[in-house]
Amino acid sequence: MRSKSGQTNQNVEMGQAKMKTDSGQAKMKNKTGKQKKTGVLKKNFGKQNQKTWAKMGKKGPGFSIDTMGSHDRKGKADSWKGVQYKATNTFISHREVNRERELVEDLFGDVDLPEVESTEKEEPMFVDQPKMDKDKKGPGLIPDDPYDLHLDDKTTSQKKPAWVDEDDDNIRVKDVMANMFKMRGKRGAREVSDEKYEKMLKEKFELVMGSTPEWAQLDRKIEKDSDDEGDFNRRTGNYISSEGPSRLPKSVLEYKMLSDLNCSTYAEGAIIKGVEFNPLFQVALVAGFSKTNGSATLFQVDGLHNHKIQSMKFPRFPIKCAKFFKDGRRFVVGSDLYGHFFVYDMEGGKEIKIPWNKSGDRRCMKKFVISPDGELLLFFGSKSLIHIFDTKTLSHIDTLQASEEVMSATFNSSGSRMYTHGNGGDVSIWDINSRVCVQKFYDDGCIDGTSVALSPNNQYLACGSSSGIVNIYDTADLTKSVPLPVKILDKLVTPATSLTFNPSSELLAMGSEFKENAFKLVHFPSMTYFTNFPREGTNQGRIQVAQFSPNGGYIAAGNNRGRVRLYRLKHYGSY
Repeated sequence: MRSKSGQTNQNVEMGQAKMKTDSGQAKMKNKTGKQKKTGVLKKNFGKQNQKTWAKMGKKGPGFSIDTMGSHDRKGKADSWKGVQYKATNTFISHREVNRERELVEDLFGDVDLPEVESTEKEEPMFVDQPKMDKDKKGPGLIPDDPYDLHLDDKTTSQKKPAWVDEDDDNIRVKDVMANMFKMRGKRGAREVSDEKYEKMLKEKFELVMGSTPEWAQLDRKIEKDSDDEGDFNRRTGNYISSEGPSRLPKSVLEYKMLSDLNCSTYAEGAIIKGVEFNPLFQVALVAGFSKTNGSATLFQVDGLHNHKIQSMKFPRFPIKCAKFFKDGRRFVVGSDLYGHFFVYDMEGGKEIKIPWNKSGDRRCMKKFVISPDGELLLFFGSKSLIHIFDTKTLSHIDTLQASEEVMSATFNSSGSRMYTHGNGGDVSIWDINSRVCVQKFYDDGCIDGTSVALSPNNQYLACGSSSGIVNIYDTADLTKSVPLPVKILDKLVTPATSLTFNPSSELLAMGSEFKENAFKLVHFPSMTYFTNFPREGTNQGRIQVAQFSPNGGYIAAGNNRGRVRLYRLKHYGSY
């Protein structure tokens, strides 16, 4: 029989054994639970990771990481076997691997992941892509030159039209003429012409504007800004045609009489007082008056049709003078009835009235000249006054006092000197910068001066008088106290009211508005008349004004019958 104490010891031993058994079972249970949990994590990690990326609104990377790799040092290198790459069109860098590692640790706690060596400059690790031609760009690849900065200049300069209408090739001139009701049956060959309408418009534009604008040329090259002289040469070209001889032959002039410059209208008035060729475009201005109304019209100069471009009416404003500004986009007209003048803006299509408050000199706007630099506009009024206006602001800036009433004026090529001729027979030379008269001499044998002109080469000064005599002076002799003319031209028997040199200084046109057909051309430097101009039997009328085109290829003369005779001088360029 056992004692009580022995029984107690037995119970204690049994209890301890049971506790060990329970403890072992608990440990086994915990271990089993942990293994199950780990298996679930291993099984569902990919799905959870995809859900997490979906919630973040981002697309997961092209690889996944096995978080159940070995925990010892030897297994650490094998953990990279869990990294599975999928070929994508983007490159994979160490930065993305580190970012993935941080996301896994945030979601699942401390997980043993492979360490990524960090360097100062990360080099991207590109995924192998299928080989492609260098010229072909695969979808999604970053181009070598995304902004086309290194393309060949020839590729960038060859541009295509922004828009092309295929129907334009089917439109003929006769189709357009058929839709015009006015003057039907009076348009000549155009009403049956099969010429393309687009081609006809292009030719017309080039005649008016000179050529295709630089901004519209598809194959243009951007050049550095050039000076004014180079730009002037590009616009006007050579004065003397390269096909002809270097000097104009004398005695016989090769020319052709063309259609009247204003043949498409004849609506500029009975007396033509203004004829001007545009310095930039192949356009001419014709202005005149009839009774008390004035009119000015712009014409395209082609010698055949001379189509009207635009016409402006000036009621109760008889135009006595009209000239283009140097910019070629404005012109000015003046009259002898009012103390104001008009400037017409061709681009804006509007006229600007410039008032003049000198009520006592209302007739001061009938004659004027523009300086060669285009900065000054000078009006010759009564009481021997010369009013100077600024062409930019169109405001009066100064008034000069001459010794006699000025009838005509001309400038030297630089615009620093002005020569005036008027009643009394004196010729005055003005310094424009200081605006003072620096010299004066008497025109030999002159009673009243009527006109004056200086050759563009500044060598010859022509002075016309009321007797019809035109004296030619060499400018080198004008420094003498009493200069004498080197030539006296006496073909005119009435006042020489019009004198004009051509741009090459080889021709002088002189005319008189007081006699029919009093119009002559003089050759320089021989100072002889052309025997075949004008042609016998040609009725010139009374020439009021004459003008040469910028290259000297045309000469136009307006008369008292509302017509402007146009001649083509074959020795010089087309315009």
